[in-house]
Amino acid sequence: AEYRLGVMYVKGRGVPRDAAEAVWWWRRAAEQGLAQAEYRLGVMYVKGRGVPRDDAEAVRWWRQAAEQGNVLAQGRLGVMYAEGRGVQRDDAEAVRWYRRAADQGDALAQYRLGVIYAAGKGVQRDDAEAVRWYRRAADQGDALAQYHLGNTYAEGTGVSQDYAEAVRWYRLAADQGDARSQCSLGVMYAKGLGVPENDYEALRWFRRAAEQGDARSQFNLGVIYAKGKWVPQDYIQAHKWFNLAASRLSSSDLRDRVVNVRTRVERKMTGTQLAEAQRLARQWEPGQAAVPAAEANGKRRPPARDPDEKASTGSGFFVSREGHVLTNAHVISECAEVRIPPAGSVRVTARDEASDLALLRGPVDRDGAFATFRQGRGIRPGADVVVVGYPLPEVLTSDAHVTKGNVSALAGPDNDRRLFQMTAPVQPGNSGGPVLDSAGHVVGVAVSKLDAFKTLLATGDIPQNVNFAVSAGTARAFLDAEGVPYKTERSGGTLAPDAVAANAKAFTVLVECWK
Repeated sequence: AEYRLGVMYVKGRGVPRDAAEAVWWWRRAAEQGLAQAEYRLGVMYVKGRGVPRDDAEAVRWWRQAAEQGNVLAQGRLGVMYAEGRGVQRDDAEAVRWYRRAADQGDALAQYRLGVIYAAGKGVQRDDAEAVRWYRRAADQGDALAQYHLGNTYAEGTGVSQDYAEAVRWYRLAADQGDARSQCSLGVMYAKGLGVPENDYEALRWFRRAAEQGDARSQFNLGVIYAKGKWVPQDYIQAHKWFNLAASRLSSSDLRDRVVNVRTRVERKMTGTQLAEAQRLARQWEPGQAAVPAAEANGKRRPPARDPDEKASTGSGFFVSREGHVLTNAHVISECAEVRIPPAGSVRVTARDEASDLALLRGPVDRDGAFATFRQGRGIRPGADVVVVGYPLPEVLTSDAHVTKGNVSALAGPDNDRRLFQMTAPVQPGNSGGPVLDSAGHVVGVAVSKLDAFKTLLATGDIPQNVNFAVSAGTARAFLDAEGVPYKTERSGGTLAPDAVAANAKAFTVLVECWK
């Protein structure tokens, strides 16, 4: 009860928020040997909340909790020994506490053990052992470990060099927002290492990392704009990104290189252009999706004539309060006009053929509902999913159609990690509709089914319920690149399938292709 009172005071739940009062109650619980309270007291001392900041006192409380087996305290104690905070620095002691936490399954401690073995601090350097600990943490979804594991495969350190495996781990971390992994993924696409060379994907990942403040990606973007590679040449954008990169690089050699390249670009700029570039750099903040209008508009094909025939249909769903609709690129391919009934024509604002995604926007009559993406750990094999869409509206029903199934595998044909396989039935017209988990959060975009006739000819057997969806991570990366303010939530509860379907119908729409 004393521990819980401390929690209420520190969170301000039912009482005014009061860190000092929380400390008082946790101290009473800690003096009775409650490990959770001892751990919390250590946190308060290291942060200076409710008590004067005191690393030595934090170490004292964490040691008491750690010796009782508290995994969080063990990991924190390892950090204090590794950094020499509150105790004399001792790499061997840091390893001892990290290992105790890691053996209990703590992903962060496992990652840190990997770093220690890779550097040989407190232990003999052992690249294979580093990989082992990275993998244990990465398998639990730790983005830092996934990034380092990607590096080991890219460099062949402790494992055989395998670019495809490097890409797989980089992508997992990048989808969680890790900027270094996003930059590395951009490099892999730019050079065609482990994935087909893809300029659009390289630019997209560099931009995502640059917008988070990753200096290496900011420099890469500067070079891309300066050379007019993949984008229209733009010295203002180039100079802006070089400015930002130079301000963030800690290495003098790298900073000097960026400054030298920036100086060469300056010689080609007018005074007005230089002033604008400097203004953009000053006003830039992490998280901005600053895409020049020339790129944001994309390439639009004017219709050769007024469209008079509905050629095909698909599905889509609202992903923002501002009216952005996500669908498949193949749904709107070669259309003279795209319509969402009953409102009518909408604009295609972006498309990505590689990921088979497209973004629509226009005046659409609706009630303001939009989808929420699943946050955190992705969907797992065996998990239940619900697919909502408009298959064969001329033959079946004009209402949204709902099917259920589960996730079969986390990759599509040829081990394509942008897709996952599911058993939920889909028909022509489902493409572009949302795939939702049991809490009603989007985990994918329905995209295709395995061609039964071709499979029969190739294998002599007809496939059963082999359907595919673009993963939520791929869809979110596309939306991030286009600056769409979508919503995410953790999937905590479970709804009945009919409730999931009812909610999804409010934001799922029929998409018509007219030619």
